[in-house]
Amino acid sequence: MDEILIKILFGYLNKISREKAVKRGEQLGTFFYRIGYRKSVIKKNLDIAFPEKDEKWKKSIALESLKNLGRIISELPKLPSYFRSGEIGNIFKIKEGKDILHKYKDEGFVLVTAHLGNWEFINIGLSYYGYKMTALAYRQKNKNINRIIEDIRTSSGSQIIYHDQPMRKFIEALNSNRIVSFLVDQNTLRHRGVFVDFFGKKASTVFFPAKVALKYKKPVVFTYCIFNKETKGYDFFLKEVKTDDLKGKDIPILVQRYTYEVEKAVRKYPDQYMWTHKRWKTRPEGESENIY
Repeated sequence: MDEILIKILFGYLNKISREKAVKRGEQLGTFFYRIGYRKSVIKKNLDIAFPEKDEKWKKSIALESLKNLGRIISELPKLPSYFRSGEIGNIFKIKEGKDILHKYKDEGFVLVTAHLGNWEFINIGLSYYGYKMTALAYRQKNKNINRIIEDIRTSSGSQIIYHDQPMRKFIEALNSNRIVSFLVDQNTLRHRGVFVDFFGKKASTVFFPAKVALKYKKPVVFTYCIFNKETKGYDFFLKEVKTDDLKGKDIPILVQRYTYEVEKAVRKYPDQYMWTHKRWKTRPEGESENIY
């Protein structure tokens, strides 16, 4: 049933213009807000991150965040056509960090990003500009839905490596001088993460990207892709994370550094962050995990 609904929705979105699809996405996000989708989780996250803000501000951010989620859903099935037609070049603009891309164009690097703006545009956008992309992803439980999403994500030539595949897949990608991208802002199980500060509260954060980068001496670049409400396009930003003073044992330091970059970007664009995730669920030993 879920697969049929996805096919109907994606089929409809592919038939309408981008302008209409974006509007439909924002309407979908507004619907999510009105039915209280993940309301308690969003509220708790905003209370943790912005304790100084009033309830009116938090409700506004919650609404805009869900509208942003709706835009992501509405544009996802259209990504292959954006790429084939070249329209992606008008939608996806590199605003900061072109020098970084040029610096490492023949070397590849570890790209870390967050659920901020529209992360689905990053791989396809950079692929359009000629960069070889590989992304870590989690499988959908429904195999048919997973195949639909995988087909979209690989339509530009990007590679997908799933979290349950051998580590050698990542090493092969790095050795091929590809850009290997990771989302680094979700809660992770204690044995897969290290606790670092995120909005002043310890958050279990994935350390695998840091481990790979330090072990294989690859640059680390933080990126995010923001919806521009004036142009209706996406502005892409890159910033290199300092690693030249670190050794293999300094994984927690590097995790803290890229988490700090995530926090700075989220503070700048809180209305485009995905607050629906239980970011602080895993707690350090001795702390209750019932904060949600």
